[in-house]
Amino acid sequence: MTYDEFLVRLSSQYPKTAKLNDLRSLVIPTLVAPTVLNLPIAWMNEAQSLVSLFHNKIRENQSLGQTLAACEPAVRKPRGASALMSYDFHVDFRTDPLGRLKLIEINTNASMSLLLDALQTTLHIDGPLRESFLDDFAEDLGRPLKDAKVVIVDDSPEKQKLYVEFFLYKELFESRGAAVQILDRRKLEFRDDRLWAKLADDSNTFGPIDLVYNRLTDFYFEEPESAPLSKAMHAQACTITPHPFDYRMLADKNRLIEWCVPGALESYGLNDQECEKIRSCLLETRDTQGLDPDEIWKERKHLVIKPKTSHGGKGVYRGSSISRTPFQTALANGALVQEFVPAPLIELNGAEFKYDLRFFAYRDRVTAACARLYQGQTTNATTPGGGVAALTWS
Repeated sequence: MTYDEFLVRLSSQYPKTAKLNDLRSLVIPTLVAPTVLNLPIAWMNEAQSLVSLFHNKIRENQSLGQTLAACEPAVRKPRGASALMSYDFHVDFRTDPLGRLKLIEINTNASMSLLLDALQTTLHIDGPLRESFLDDFAEDLGRPLKDAKVVIVDDSPEKQKLYVEFFLYKELFESRGAAVQILDRRKLEFRDDRLWAKLADDSNTFGPIDLVYNRLTDFYFEEPESAPLSKAMHAQACTITPHPFDYRMLADKNRLIEWCVPGALESYGLNDQECEKIRSCLLETRDTQGLDPDEIWKERKHLVIKPKTSHGGKGVYRGSSISRTPFQTALANGALVQEFVPAPLIELNGAEFKYDLRFFAYRDRVTAACARLYQGQTTNATTPGGGVAALTWS
């Protein structure tokens, strides 16, 4: 598959988006990889088993949910779930030649879903994913998308690396009869117990909002610009997905620290088999607060150092390459340290790539999966020949 072939497919699937935008400027060649990886079906089965456990035994744990929802900042459990979550893994071959999935992180606003769908369609792999993704949004909304007022919200959407996905989802929502706006969060207001869009013509013709597709990285709506969303969340004035509750229960990196504490999973009511299953995928993760910095420094070659609130690989350091000043700064800012498991390597067209695996999920089921091919330290989507890769399983 060539880059041009991918753009042709994307244009045919999303003709409105292609007509209004220069897709070459929105989709750089290094976002999508021109190859397909065939991987063991056991990894997919393992991911499905883990997703089911995390959702059913942790996210749906009523007493734990009440406790965590009350933490500051408080969040309110939604009626629905969160569309387009993802579970990101490395594959660890250190103790098992067949490979074991090791959880890097859980995300509540995972990107690349529709680019993966277009990629799979271009390569004639499986059926289209996009209708399934839309079904998840409709399930969150609690009714069909027809006539729903939908907003796709981020901070300065036009500056986001995957701005193109906003247009793709807009066109998809509209294909089901929804009215859709792509908005900066500053264009929202909460009044009369509803969330409203402040449009350029200062009219109310769009009507009160029914569904927010939330792409913000202000995960708890703590920043002043997110105040209307925070008020709408607590009033349950509309459907917000992905939702801060799912971030609190699963994606907040403090959960990774807690799950590694002896006895923590048992205290949730999980049985021995369930605890062992989850622990088998966890990388040892510790809060640096209260730890001896000199001891961490000695261990650093076997660690990854990252902020608790990081996303997209920002502020993440390999311990083997960090210098003393950024190390001290990271610890002063409340970093966590995580056991380092090297990304597996694969050779493609004479070049060596690292890769990780992303499993998109809704509730307790995996909905799609891809690999992210890269060179260097992180999945930066700038490696020629790298990017999101489609998968087959055998």
